[in-house]
Amino acid sequence: MERFIDRIIIFLLTVFVGRMIMTDRYLIVVLYSVLSLAFFDFFFLYKTIQKDTFQLVSTGEKAAFLLQILMVFAAFINNDLIIMVPIALYGAVTIRNYAAGVLALIAVLIYAGGDEPLSVIIYVELLLVISVYLSIKCGRNEKLKRAVIAFRDESVIKTDELKQKNAELIQAKDDEVYFGRLKERNRIAREIHDNVGHMLTRAILQLGALIAICRDETLKSGLNDLKATLDTAMNNIRNSVHDLRDEAIDIPSALEDITAPLKEERNLKLDIDISSDVDKDIKYAIIGVVKEAVSNIIKHSDNENVDITLIEHPAMYQLVIHDYGKRGGNGLSAEGVDHSGMGLDNIRARVNGVGGNVLITDNDGFRIFVTIGK
Repeated sequence: MERFIDRIIIFLLTVFVGRMIMTDRYLIVVLYSVLSLAFFDFFFLYKTIQKDTFQLVSTGEKAAFLLQILMVFAAFINNDLIIMVPIALYGAVTIRNYAAGVLALIAVLIYAGGDEPLSVIIYVELLLVISVYLSIKCGRNEKLKRAVIAFRDESVIKTDELKQKNAELIQAKDDEVYFGRLKERNRIAREIHDNVGHMLTRAILQLGALIAICRDETLKSGLNDLKATLDTAMNNIRNSVHDLRDEAIDIPSALEDITAPLKEERNLKLDIDISSDVDKDIKYAIIGVVKEAVSNIIKHSDNENVDITLIEHPAMYQLVIHDYGKRGGNGLSAEGVDHSGMGLDNIRARVNGVGGNVLITDNDGFRIFVTIGK
């Protein structure tokens, strides 16, 4: 739009200068020609941004180059057509058309050496200077706009990267807090089990011995009540310890520990994408299946490549254990899909116990496919 306005300004100045050079009828024809040529030059260079070196890329730029040469060359045929040169020079600066620039300079020198009034010559030269200035100014504005857009895009990219880094830091901090909480729960459960639990167990045993040797029925009744209270306390502590341990189970960490022997001997690809909010029964089922499968792989597989994938979907958990090797023994034959054996029976029992499904195939190795609904 800015280049369109510049061409309108140059055309209006051309009208002003043209009235000093030509008669009205002749002037109208020439001005219509200048206006048409200015439109075509704008159309050819509509998508062209001012260049730093002479390089014609598109067909429009090549057509504009020829048009500018013809407009300047017209001034050599008729001196009055010098008023076409400013429009041609404006476009020539845009695409670095040095040929048109040199021809325009020669045409102006020839025109200045003629019999035209000095004021007209000055106006013509001033119009040429204005054309060059407007084209250069517009080119600088275009470069500035490109720089601003590039800076804005870079700022957006940097902002997105910063948001991503902040999200990663927040997630890392949350994970650190989460794992610290799990560690503390394990420590508390262990302390209760090792100290309070053992002391209560010893007290219950001692109290049982006292009840066995006590002959006073009144005292014995009180001791039985005390033993019942201690038994209740022991059961409550045992349940609390179990709850703490269940909540403290972290599936990714547990699977990392279980599959550690595979990492030492084979090429293991472990992919885990699951949240921490998983029912404890499902946790134990998944851990038990992976533990059983890893044990079977170590005992019966002769392959080096193993993939274990655990993914949480909106409605289910999906566990895939893929051993690419052939197996033998313990019901893990490479022939047929109806596999049997204590290890696989344990896997089926664990998964069925939480309402899941198991599919065992031997296509491209040995694969255990488990799905458990939420």
